[in-house]
Amino acid sequence: MSVSARPNARARAGASSRGASFAAGYRGARYVSTSVAEALPDFDEKPAISVVPGRGAAVEPAGLAAGALVLAKVCAIVFVSLALIAVVRVAITSAAAACALETKAIEQDIETARTEGNDLEVAQSMLSNPSRIKHKAESLGMAAPSAEYTDHIVLPEDIVIVDAAGKLSLSQSIAAAAAQE
Repeated sequence: MSVSARPNARARAGASSRGASFAAGYRGARYVSTSVAEALPDFDEKPAISVVPGRGAAVEPAGLAAGALVLAKVCAIVFVSLALIAVVRVAITSAAAACALETKAIEQDIETARTEGNDLEVAQSMLSNPSRIKHKAESLGMAAPSAEYTDHIVLPEDIVIVDAAGKLSLSQSIAAAAAQE
């Protein structure tokens, strides 16, 4: 489109499109050269937009160098490994401390039991002393039995009979018991 085509475009837009942009009279989108776009008047209502065909600069994200990425991964793995080792070490140390405390408590219980056992042995030896028992019995009014209260029990001979094989014989034992009465 040339500069001479401007009056024709205005004539087509008509008086009613006075507030509209210069390109309002065109049907569809058309290519407007840069020199013509600069020559177009500026309207206050809306800014004029010109389309320039072509390709813009490709925007590519700036990436890290491959070596820096590998170094970052290696550092992350090392830090995670050190953190895991530290956690395991703390867990083992706390378990060892808990075992040491439990062992100390058991050793104290053993020492207490030994002390109580020694005290009980001393008390048992004092309580089982024959002279102490005799003195305690006399203080309670007890006395040793005299010879006149002593009776001797004489048991008859055993009447259990054994057969030739060395086994007890019930029938022979009953017969021997009946003959003795």
